[in-house]
Amino acid sequence: MSTVRTAPGMNLPHLHRKARQALIENLSSDEFVAVCILGPSDQAIFGTQRRAFIFKKGFLAGASFGAEMTSWDYRSLVGVQLHTGMMSGAVILQGPGQSGTKTSYWSNGDSDPYKAPNAIPVVRPFPPVARAVAELRRLMDAAQNSKTGDQLSSSVTPASFVDELTKLAQLVASGALSSSEFDVAKARLLGM
Repeated sequence: MSTVRTAPGMNLPHLHRKARQALIENLSSDEFVAVCILGPSDQAIFGTQRRAFIFKKGFLAGASFGAEMTSWDYRSLVGVQLHTGMMSGAVILQGPGQSGTKTSYWSNGDSDPYKAPNAIPVVRPFPPVARAVAELRRLMDAAQNSKTGDQLSSSVTPASFVDELTKLAQLVASGALSSSEFDVAKARLLGM
């Protein structure tokens, strides 16, 4: 696999070549990126239908001349926090042994989101970050509440998912389907 597959309707933003390569190396053949949160210094959180990844590179991340990619199965996470200040903030994944403390953009040490293994720094504008965090929470909820333990129904493949979601989007555009009906249909499509 030489490209990163994404969920229907999602355009993956320009990524640092090391981030793109790390995704290619770490995604399973049936996995696709559903959400992406970019931070300064090319740090990012990626969410697939099964797990969350944090990508960090460079000296500020504690990976001089290199990069690191950490992943968590959604069933291992207990929450996602978004901290915002006047100009900067942080997105923090909460898992066993990883606290959800208020990570400060300007701090040093363990609470520095540049270095914390479970956080990335973020900057304004915050509404797109908040929407991405909400989608990450939704993916976590779906994984944790699935009856079979599978995050997506095995009958839904990325290709058929794309086709079905495209059809739903066309129905919304034509006015035949409301936004709330679209959300219900999308949840049903995901097997939630």
